Amino acid sequence: MQPVRRMNAMAAVVALILTTAGCYRSDDDRTNTSGPAVSTQELVTTTPAGTTEVDRITWALYRGTTSIDPITIGDYPEITVTSLMCESLFRQAPDGTVEPGLATALDYPDPTTATITVRDGVTFWDGSPLTAEDVAYSIERNRNPKLGGYWGALLARVSSVQVTGPAQVTLKLSKPDYWLRNVLSFMPGMVVSKRYVEAKGKDYGTVAGGAMCTGSYQLGQWRPGETLSVVRYDGYWNAGQRPKVRQIDFKGVPDEAALTSALVTGDVTGAYLELPLSTIEQVRASGTVKVYRGPSYLIDALIVADMNRGPLADARVRRALSLAFDRKAYINTLYKGTAQPARALGSPGTWGYEQATFQRAWTDIPEPQVDLAAAKKLVEEAGATGKTVTFGMTNELNKVATEANALKAAAESIGLKAELKGVSADAYSGFFLDPKVRAQVDAFVTTNYPNWADPAALYATLAVPGGPQDYGLYRSPQAADLLERARGASDPKERAALTVEAQKIINTDLPWIPIVAPDTVLVLNAKLTGATVSSQHLFAPWAAALGGVG
Repeated sequence: MQPVRRMNAMAAVVALILTTAGCYRSDDDRTNTSGPAVSTQELVTTTPAGTTEVDRITWALYRGTTSIDPITIGDYPEITVTSLMCESLFRQAPDGTVEPGLATALDYPDPTTATITVRDGVTFWDGSPLTAEDVAYSIERNRNPKLGGYWGALLARVSSVQVTGPAQVTLKLSKPDYWLRNVLSFMPGMVVSKRYVEAKGKDYGTVAGGAMCTGSYQLGQWRPGETLSVVRYDGYWNAGQRPKVRQIDFKGVPDEAALTSALVTGDVTGAYLELPLSTIEQVRASGTVKVYRGPSYLIDALIVADMNRGPLADARVRRALSLAFDRKAYINTLYKGTAQPARALGSPGTWGYEQATFQRAWTDIPEPQVDLAAAKKLVEEAGATGKTVTFGMTNELNKVATEANALKAAAESIGLKAELKGVSADAYSGFFLDPKVRAQVDAFVTTNYPNWADPAALYATLAVPGGPQDYGLYRSPQAADLLERARGASDPKERAALTVEAQKIINTDLPWIPIVAPDTVLVLNAKLTGATVSSQHLFAPWAAALGGVG
């Protein structure tokens, strides 16, 4: 769903404090019981591991699943399901760090060579062993433009993939790439069975072709438009992470009222809230569920549709609009306290390394405050008073409609005229996919995220020319150069320093205006525990420890 997650060639991401699993408290621990729901909860990355076996649960997605092929999935429903079945070479931990997965090591014999050591003793669901050939084949599928995958751009520095030993795959690089371990920690690094995929051909990842992976859950029954089930794979290679839940049924529940009812009655036993739920207080008060908040890669932002036309082509007008937007009121109205004003696009949940460097840079940026006088002055200086700004929106999605109307009010409060161009929820994706549709508006909103815990992973998508989110044709040679150098820096300290310098430029230019940084919000039946409460749930087996409370 485009307002939440773009669906083009690369699926791209947060709370003030990153905490560990030991810092545990549910969102029931609140002291503010009047007015907007503002929780005093400390953010958590996981809930305590489940202790008892559970036969079957139902998990809600905002819509049904359409594909389970890692190379072509880029939206929440597909990612949430596939990350339980297909494993990547490296694995994102709940705190954003990256650990070994199906690969035990990634080494650089020289700056333009990377070797992957494949884990021994792993089997696919059909009992066949994982081989280096499967790994090389899976990477090459992402690189093959004829297959129409989303992730080829992230492997652009890979010039060749070769099996160089029984458990070794060697990647030759056109230039140094120290993002590679992270790139291989989610969809581009997921491994499928070469034999099975070749047998299924174009049907792989569909209802007709199914899937063949190594995860602790395997594909069960799939009824499009109704339910996709995953069933525990009892031959899973990692005995220490054998799931306690035997079967998970995933259902699309797009209607907010229906989701609210299902959570309260227990018909749905869990959900990650990809969009804010206006009835969250009703759900929490039911006692059927617990609500948890955790760090997130997410950023709620306004994308400038074209940096070369309209009032928003002037950086002063972009800064003015940011100054006029009341983020705290927006958080209380829509997010019910489960977000914070965003100082930059790369918010704290994305700091998976060198956190002190990113924290200093974040602290140096003033927290956004409403200043209408300063905003009006900027609009006047730009000669934009009375000019019209058009915001793309849809009334069919509460989050998008609420934000667009707040932006309209902010623009009008500083001397601009504002119009809303409404489309259907399905058509909203056109703002992301079609330049002709974007040409009809000056800006549109997104909830976006990087694919691993590094602000540069998001910045590169919009600041490097030709990047997968180069919607507004933002051009800063200096910012692009800094990000390219960060990618080629082997030293994490240098990588973080270069990213911070790029962030300063992007934060001044505002090709995207950061609005708020939402938390990860997990709604889980009170009889269950063990699910991840961070953006890791998008990329790794988030239900590995899920089970009954005992």
